[in-house]
Amino acid sequence: MMKTELKIKKGRPYPLGATAYADGINFAVVVYEKKGSGLALCDRKKLEKEYRIPFDGNYFIGNICCIFVEGAKAEQYAYRFYRGDEYYADPYAKEMIGRENYGIRPANSRTDELAGIPTDRFDWENDNFLQIPYEDSVFYCMHVRGFTKSRRSGVKHKGTFYGIIEKIPYLRELGVRNLELMPAYDFKEWEEEKKQGISDSMQYALTHYMDRPVSENIKERDTKINYWGYKKGNYFAPKASYAQKGKAIEEFKTMVRECHKNGIEVIMQFYFPDECKPGYILEVLKYWVLEYHVDGFHLMGTRVPLTLIATEAILGNTKLIYYDFPYDEIYHELGILNGHNLANANDVFMNDVRKYIKGDENLLECMKRDLTDSSDVHGNLHYITNYNGFTLADLVSYDRKHNEANGEENRDGTDWNNSWNCGMEGDSKKSAIRKLRKKQMKNAMVLVTLSQGTPFFTAGDEDYNTQDGNNNPYCQDNETGWKNWQTTKQAREQYAFVKELLRFRKEHAVFHKRKTSQSLDPLSCGFPEISFHSEEAFRLNTAGYNRHMAVLYAGAYGDGCGRKDQDIYMIYNMHWVQHRFALPKLKKGYQWVLVMNTEEDESFVYRPMSQDFVLAQGRSIQILISEKITEEKDV
Repeated sequence: MMKTELKIKKGRPYPLGATAYADGINFAVVVYEKKGSGLALCDRKKLEKEYRIPFDGNYFIGNICCIFVEGAKAEQYAYRFYRGDEYYADPYAKEMIGRENYGIRPANSRTDELAGIPTDRFDWENDNFLQIPYEDSVFYCMHVRGFTKSRRSGVKHKGTFYGIIEKIPYLRELGVRNLELMPAYDFKEWEEEKKQGISDSMQYALTHYMDRPVSENIKERDTKINYWGYKKGNYFAPKASYAQKGKAIEEFKTMVRECHKNGIEVIMQFYFPDECKPGYILEVLKYWVLEYHVDGFHLMGTRVPLTLIATEAILGNTKLIYYDFPYDEIYHELGILNGHNLANANDVFMNDVRKYIKGDENLLECMKRDLTDSSDVHGNLHYITNYNGFTLADLVSYDRKHNEANGEENRDGTDWNNSWNCGMEGDSKKSAIRKLRKKQMKNAMVLVTLSQGTPFFTAGDEDYNTQDGNNNPYCQDNETGWKNWQTTKQAREQYAFVKELLRFRKEHAVFHKRKTSQSLDPLSCGFPEISFHSEEAFRLNTAGYNRHMAVLYAGAYGDGCGRKDQDIYMIYNMHWVQHRFALPKLKKGYQWVLVMNTEEDESFVYRPMSQDFVLAQGRSIQILISEKITEEKDV
């Protein structure tokens, strides 16, 4: 029984959930079924000691039941709600109890749906939001557990928020500016037993994008783990099993604080099923910004109240990412641009680039658009892989998905991968195939990194991570789904290339445009801000059979906001044969210098050009920059 000195009286309707005060705890909950319902207050040391407080009509304001337990100390009690003989968790619970052991369903019914009542004692050490513009961002998408769970990760706190902190030096060295976390709010990773049909979480995993087929008659097992977590969750609480026992709140805040100290933002993915109310969704997002200092949200779900969220003043500097926002509606409501904080993240760029690097026809017009995809209104996240689908290594190693390990007879996941195995399915020891795959991975990374958008990488693509052809590892809590911290030669080479590529992007202003580039030369510098070429300079032949093109960024225009640059000439040849490209003529005293060629093992070079043309080998990308001729560098 609860201690007799505690007194029950009418409380406050806001904030919803449980809030600790010096003289007691306030509980505010939305209730539609009052009969047989109430609050169950438990002693955290002796959970069998439970005291039930019915939802008394005298405690209501509208549909909110407000209960204040005077004299109760937050650290001493846990709580849940009941309806008849069933318990349910507070949808506003800030801390979940009993879910600390990943993948293990609580055996004791007394811990089911229990929530803690946290107190704010964290020292943020004057932490501030970084507000990195999209044009300067580099996204890195990871699964919190999978990022460091492997025995090769070399961290002490494997699979946790602290594990990410231990890897901050790795992320900084690579050039990451923004971490995007797959669901890190609390959710039940074990799948509930169902006699027939398909669970909501599996449905989402299989149909995340509309063009993906829905598999039928999925064989579900009670023991299957939903490793990804795209399901309804306890949205106000960080995931307990991604931290040391009882430390999820502290660990998550520490992770954010340490990331900010190192110039890295934290972006959270949130999946909201259709039943989530618009007001509730908005409260979730505001809470994570105010309480956890997160820098942005990647929103998922078909009924997310986008205009409501995008016009919320508190979120005015928070990154908000969705497939496609209703910009006309949002900006009609605002009347002004809302801090350029909105961004698109859809598969258009990914599908075009995948087709292009494997040599499909009729893609030059698409690539012309994709490579210059900057907007005056919003950001664009550009990726060639994502958490759902092939890894980059698998994209160039498999023509077909290999999801047999998921236990669904290889019927789950998409069949539309736009992949190419370079001549052999799966692992190969043939040097020609391995060399081609290495080059194709470099090509893909260049297209993502040096397009006019925000680069978005999936954890592991920088060092040859493979899932052995599984393109839907939503249930693979093992080495298949975890990042493989391998130290093979090919992994080291890929990492070094991506690191250098990101350094090159950072140094050159023309890859950081905030506004759409124009094919005009209002500065009269000799080149348009952007122009397109092929065999002849300033003339792009977009015939369907052509697979080669070049893009010239005029350095005089730089990033469009005052930062100047060198002229940069990007040559893309995804044809399997060599093509000759004319070099645009530079003004007197300047020369073109080749600085990168994916055809070469050591791709970053320094090679002044003595001719007025370049031979681009099949399936390769070259980068040239303009430099003033000096005695030391003259050829």
